[in-house]
Amino acid sequence: MTHRWNNFHTHTFRCKHAEKDAADYARRAAALGMNRLGMSDHAYSPGEVNHPTHMDLDVIADYVRACREADGICGVRVLCGAECDYAPEDLSFFREYYLGEMGMDYLVGSVHGLKNHPEVLNPFSTQPFGTEQLLLYAQLYVGIIESGLFTFGAHPDLFGRPLDTAENHMGWTPEAASCAREIIEAAQAHNMPLEINTSGYARTRERGLAAPIYPRREFWEMAAEADIRVLINTDAHSLACLDADIEPAFALVRELGLKRVELDDAGKIVEVEE
Repeated sequence: MTHRWNNFHTHTFRCKHAEKDAADYARRAAALGMNRLGMSDHAYSPGEVNHPTHMDLDVIADYVRACREADGICGVRVLCGAECDYAPEDLSFFREYYLGEMGMDYLVGSVHGLKNHPEVLNPFSTQPFGTEQLLLYAQLYVGIIESGLFTFGAHPDLFGRPLDTAENHMGWTPEAASCAREIIEAAQAHNMPLEINTSGYARTRERGLAAPIYPRREFWEMAAEADIRVLINTDAHSLACLDADIEPAFALVRELGLKRVELDDAGKIVEVEE
């Protein structure tokens, strides 16, 4: 790679489905030529007990400590953030606890499902979304954007994953396009960056599909028309994934003429000059 690039979507062992700690990622980031790294472990939400993929409340202070102690290792600026599953009733907690009491640098908004009702909405399912699920996904994601709490939105295009079906649309229906349009129009209105998440390339290979589950090209074509700013992140859950599959994501950005941004040393959005 001849370009400089930094990752702002990274997970530690505390979320129960990743490995290693902030210091390990900082050393790996330095070896890859990064000068900034954003840690964004899956956030605890009020009322959760032993969530299988979120940090428990009693480890969050240790997570913040680990991020702060990793800052500066090998010259890498390490930012401390959290990836929050959106639920409107949790916004005040996210603001007051993570940004306030814990002093985190940024928050990432995402939709992994409907809180306490995974059977209603599961974007990682291998089954297609119905119309009601698409409407709910769009409603939740627009809520992320309109809240003004989150620095960027993670993997906004999960809902349109290609599927092994007989239909030629492979999951991208008019209803999926409408869902994308709602998200993109909200991001445009609030000037909020969205994430091109490269972990979808690995999931695509795992399922033996021809077209990426995500990043979903149709979504990003619409985003390019709306002049949406984007971050490229790998959603790393291991050291090996810290720079995984970024080349096809960069190719997509170049081909569609998308504007790439990153976070500065204070966790604020800054445009990147390629």
